[in-house]
Amino acid sequence: MRPTLKTRWWSFAASLVGLALAGCASTKMTSEWRDANVAGAVLKGQQVLVVCQSRDHSLRRICEDQWKMRLQRTGVAGIQSYAVSQLPADGMAGNEEIRSAAVRAGAFAVASVQLSPDDLAVVNPAPQVGIGVGGGSGGYRNGGFSAGGLGLSFPIGWPTAAQGMTCSVAMLDAASGAVFWSGSATAPPSGAQAGQVAELTQLMIDALLRAGLLQ
Repeated sequence: MRPTLKTRWWSFAASLVGLALAGCASTKMTSEWRDANVAGAVLKGQQVLVVCQSRDHSLRRICEDQWKMRLQRTGVAGIQSYAVSQLPADGMAGNEEIRSAAVRAGAFAVASVQLSPDDLAVVNPAPQVGIGVGGGSGGYRNGGFSAGGLGLSFPIGWPTAAQGMTCSVAMLDAASGAVFWSGSATAPPSGAQAGQVAELTQLMIDALLRAGLLQ
């Protein structure tokens, strides 16, 4: 089938959208701060209580599992808050309650992690099937159909939504409650939220390594 003006236009538009999304389609840090009075790899060999907070309880546990696994690779023992009996099952505890649980667990620091959906969302339209009438021909492709003459398009299935994710982390001294490092990051829209959490967690671990707090 020879490409029509309509198919050329759709191809051009898709290319422009792809280029626009490529510019922002990466997980990246948006801000970072460190207490200049804290020197050296203070987290090395220590225990860290990981408290992830999210409206999705599954994501909260995935987040804490990811932090424990990736901290362990740097020689730090992570403690998931959902495994600490003194803390609420939903993870919604106050600062003093978290600090008290951290001290009882023997943790040197607390990693307080906030996960939330980003404002940026992308809706992928459902695939369509088309029928050409009057010199045209039928065909199928994701996103649309084109043919000479009269063309009719029918959606198959349902549109899918993908949303970005933001992550904000504060590292606190368990004894005093003082924040000695904080950082924020964003992940691009994706339908795989567990993958977003994994990427954001690794990004934060890398930032702590660059800051010299981990080795």
